[in-house]
Amino acid sequence: MNLEDFVAETLKQVVNGVQKAQEFAQTRNACINPVSARMTSSQQSQHYDMNTGVPLQNIEFDVGITVTETNSKQEDSTTVGSVTVSPQGASESQNSSISRIRFSVPILLPLSGRVKDY
Repeated sequence: MNLEDFVAETLKQVVNGVQKAQEFAQTRNACINPVSARMTSSQQSQHYDMNTGVPLQNIEFDVGITVTETNSKQEDSTTVGSVTVSPQGASESQNSSISRIRFSVPILLPLSGRVKDY
């Protein structure tokens, strides 16, 4: 997979994951990435909900993805489960790459006695 496809697919999956989490959060009186999020000032990284004044929690993700490609030249090989039995003349080459992505999502956790206003 080339870099462009990796970035596009990763961002699509992050967006889909956040959207699913938002739908679930609504059922629990919480809010993922609320539109009412604001920073306390330009020098601080603390976000708060402008409707309630409650600080938002930043959930940080650091995901490593390993991709492995295997090319084999085998004659008369037999596969049983995940074990392959090959003759002596078989050859195999393997390439792997590790990609990392880091991102964070602000979340307004549920408060007791809070009325839904979003």
